Amino acid sequence: MIEANGLVKDYKAVRALDDVGLRVGRGEIFGFFGPNGAGKTTCIRVLCGLTQPNGGEAKVLDIDVVRHPVWVRDNIAVLSEETRFYEEMTPRRYLNMFAKFNLMKRDERLKAINKVADLADLRSFIDQRIAFLSQGQRQRVSLARVLLSDAPLLFLDEPFEGVDIIHRRKLRQHFRNYVNQGNTIFFTSHNLIEAEHIVDRFAFIHHGKLIACGTASELKDKYLMPAYMLHVSDPQRARQVLDRELRLQGIKIVEGQVAVTLQRRADAPEVSKVLFREGIDLFEMKSMGTMEEVFERTARGEVG
Repeated sequence: MIEANGLVKDYKAVRALDDVGLRVGRGEIFGFFGPNGAGKTTCIRVLCGLTQPNGGEAKVLDIDVVRHPVWVRDNIAVLSEETRFYEEMTPRRYLNMFAKFNLMKRDERLKAINKVADLADLRSFIDQRIAFLSQGQRQRVSLARVLLSDAPLLFLDEPFEGVDIIHRRKLRQHFRNYVNQGNTIFFTSHNLIEAEHIVDRFAFIHHGKLIACGTASELKDKYLMPAYMLHVSDPQRARQVLDRELRLQGIKIVEGQVAVTLQRRADAPEVSKVLFREGIDLFEMKSMGTMEEVFERTARGEVG
């Protein structure tokens, strides 16, 4: 779906991209993360055919981005923060215009507009002029416009911005159904904790370099200590038993639960076995690491 090798882009004395390589397959939600100024926007603009790289090569949907940027743009849909609107239109008319561009018939258009208006939470202002909408509302109109597309590849920048929790759940399910049909989402956000609910693979970029790439499980295994929070029937006995039976870096009771850090992640299955053998019920074993911690460690050049 996306192949990029050795991408380089210089802006005067600053190298925005430094030999970045990516491979994104069909049927996945690929998360691309980094701080402001890390090179995310430049990389995405290159992949969308909006910015020419100084070196390297990239293919999107098997199309050479450098040779055929317009062809690439004709086959993708992009949600960004810089969308321009027809200010005198309402969101309903705006979406109807794009539905016509997609050659939808009238009945099909009405059905599609109602669906995306619900997904993007536009119902309360769908017939107000766009000129009077807030920035968050405009972002949701842009999201609805992208959701109208039947493109096999979506570039989504902060798609959940301004969307309430109920509609976020609907969006997550919609995105999962979309990729299950063999399509792909290239996803960017500043909220890594929320991203764990939707992203299949993560890539982190820092100072123009790709510093880590993998699933949440792979990256946590590599960069984080094997720390867990245990909800058990008898925290005091569990602490004593685990401290005696396993090789631990630390163990303590926190608000009625047992916080344990193992020396080896491979010992994690032994926790439940030991507790079961001692007659202690384990109700939940939750990993304590987050993808925010993974990014912090990778950005500092630390290796787990």
